[in-house]
Amino acid sequence: MADVAGMKVLVTGAHGFVAGHLIERMANAGADVIGLDLWVDRQSYLSMSGALTKMEMREADIGDPARMKELFEEQQPEIVLHLAAQADVTRAMKNPLGTFEANVRGTYVVLDCCRRQAEQAAAPRAIVVASSDKAYGQSAWLPYREDDQLRGLFPYDVSKACADMIARGYHAAFGLPTAVTRCANIYGPGDLNLNRIIPGTMRSLLAGERPVIRSDGKPLRDYLYVDDAVEGYLRLIEALLEGRAAGEAYNFGTGQPVSVLGIFEEMAEIAGRPDLKPKVLGEASGELRDQFISAAKATRELGWSALVPRAEGLRRSFEWYRDNLKALDA
Repeated sequence: MADVAGMKVLVTGAHGFVAGHLIERMANAGADVIGLDLWVDRQSYLSMSGALTKMEMREADIGDPARMKELFEEQQPEIVLHLAAQADVTRAMKNPLGTFEANVRGTYVVLDCCRRQAEQAAAPRAIVVASSDKAYGQSAWLPYREDDQLRGLFPYDVSKACADMIARGYHAAFGLPTAVTRCANIYGPGDLNLNRIIPGTMRSLLAGERPVIRSDGKPLRDYLYVDDAVEGYLRLIEALLEGRAAGEAYNFGTGQPVSVLGIFEEMAEIAGRPDLKPKVLGEASGELRDQFISAAKATRELGWSALVPRAEGLRRSFEWYRDNLKALDA
């Protein structure tokens, strides 16, 4: 990990799942972290972990140019981590306009503040924008690789493809030290979005209820433990600070896809409830069939690889939900 002690780091979407873990790591390493979110007080991994006491929180809408300009002029961050997004695929189908506003407008507003800072003061030294493996869209060839075209079709996928291209475009046009992460499905302690397969299933198993699977259970997905995802961000920050990786996109995943039914069975076994069979609805729409990625570029250029086996990551996750769900529900 790069030496970020004393460096000013701005993190958008600070109360988000991955952002909370990332802030925890960077604050513990001595970074001066400023977090932005729509709500300062919010139930999240960040607030539950105690990391909130080691950083500064600001309330801000990333789509508000005037507010963001004010914040950037005040803070002049050295590192910018843009993770704020509407990240729910189902919600994106119901509210595409809100998704595009958050994921597309929010991205170009943040990056244009970085551009203005570079013109008027000390430029940010590293800017990382969170894209997604969903940006690749449907492909007849898997795993996805970084030189594949971005062919997102559904609202969430399109919004991430747009943000991805905008981020790399700001490097090409203005020389900003910007790079993009395209992560597989990230899971682990502190994910409070119960619409996702892993936290939703964990909750059902702990309650002794049959979990619901919206698809037919056959789609293949790649699941990345949150600690490995955070390490990917940190390796990318380090590369940017060293003058490498600007304008590049990097996949972070295990390359070991599993079906939705397969990961459900793994969770049920860990929970000691193999007797609970899921309700398979077969109703999911607006989602791609099979998705998994190659992280060979990240391994080759950043020295990164996923280290936490899925069985271990699911065990850690189950233990966290077991210990925290009652407090969350209360």
